Amino acid sequence: MDWSLLIGLPVGLLMIGGGTYGLSRLVSQTKEQFAAQQPALRVTNLSALNAGDVLTLTPELENIGSGTAYDCVVQLGGWEGNFSVMTIYPREPRHRKHAIPIVLGPDAPIRVALQSNGYLRLACRDCWGLLHECWYPVTQSKNPSTARYDIQIDLSHPTLTEPDLSFWSMRKLLRDTPAQD
Repeated sequence: MDWSLLIGLPVGLLMIGGGTYGLSRLVSQTKEQFAAQQPALRVTNLSALNAGDVLTLTPELENIGSGTAYDCVVQLGGWEGNFSVMTIYPREPRHRKHAIPIVLGPDAPIRVALQSNGYLRLACRDCWGLLHECWYPVTQSKNPSTARYDIQIDLSHPTLTEPDLSFWSMRKLLRDTPAQD
């Protein structure tokens, strides 16, 4: 029996195992560092006020992620306006919630006609300019006393649209850009 084969095979297997372990640690560490700089805009509270024919929805917007959110926009399908904030910080000394009044008068399109695909959309960009979106489904129900549609926003089932990057893209972004404040 050849001793070089008998010794070389276990040594080769140990080297391959060590390389695989090291590579898996590098991949998981890179993913953790990348995730640590991602924002997560969410509606943490929602209140509604119905005064006559005017319905005012007030969602509280908060960044529950660990990265700063830039160019933040809130839109409601069937609402003529939108709300934007330049920067929303994560939970730190500069953190704060943003209460956004959405005033829906009697002539608002979402209150007059049935919408085929109702949504409340939160969008922002991370420190690299990658787009993050959170979509909340909106349902309408006919109010028999006013002949207008009432609005319900389902905060428990959001749909997230986040960047899907490869390991090499994440690593390049992390190496090219230092960690944000």
